[in-house]
Amino acid sequence: MRALGLATCALFAAVADAQLLDDIEVRSDQGVAEIRLHFTAPVRYIKHFPAERGELVKLYLQVLSLDGAEERAWQEYKHTPSIPLVPPFTVMYSTVRTCLAVRDPLCLDIQFSKPVRFRVRQGEDGRSILLHVLADTDSHTPPSDTRNKR
Repeated sequence: MRALGLATCALFAAVADAQLLDDIEVRSDQGVAEIRLHFTAPVRYIKHFPAERGELVKLYLQVLSLDGAEERAWQEYKHTPSIPLVPPFTVMYSTVRTCLAVRDPLCLDIQFSKPVRFRVRQGEDGRSILLHVLADTDSHTPPSDTRNKR
């Protein structure tokens, strides 16, 4: 019984150590929402796609320190908090080597319920990525009729 308890504790510790995405914080100020992705290890922003507008945002990062973690492919899916300026979204990440051709890759998919305009940048602490969701300036009204009338 004791051995089973120790094995269970070791399993839960290994799962806890595997979690790279520590927290997702969402806040807004003056019409701009900030989604802050906090990681348990330092990360380096590499690129994202699409450039500034979409329903699915793909982020490509590199984990700078896994602190002796085994080379394994981790995957995790998180539901996130929502606020009025940000449509509901989910975050899925993977460390599968095929997601990016760098050592210790970290690839995130942020899936919104509708398209958003955004900007992405590295956080000041080296352990976070910031995604600013901007007010959509696209007008959904049809263009006015500009034909010459005589």
